[in-house]
Amino acid sequence: FPWAEACITGNLAEEVARFPVGPETYVVMVTPHYTGDADVLAALANRSPAYVGLIGSRRRTALTFARAKDLGVSEAWLEKVHTPIGLDIGAETPREIAVSILAEIIAVQRGKA
Repeated sequence: FPWAEACITGNLAEEVARFPVGPETYVVMVTPHYTGDADVLAALANRSPAYVGLIGSRRRTALTFARAKDLGVSEAWLEKVHTPIGLDIGAETPREIAVSILAEIIAVQRGKA
């Protein structure tokens, strides 16, 4: 990724825990495994990002949230997670899905979501 500012490898939750997270932070979670998602949610839970969006089916979200609760994440905090991620614009392709996610983030920024 020659155009990337940084390429981070390793345990995702540990890496996220090192990032400065605050009210101007927008987190988009599109990982392949729900257990990793739960760990990242736990790493974010005591911080105050403006937005956390999680991709996945209802089943995957339920599994992710159950594991996150086991890790100490509160129900109240999980209710703030945007899932499924993105606005429903009928997106089908990866590019369209990306647009729907960014549209949701803009809506959050503008106080419309």
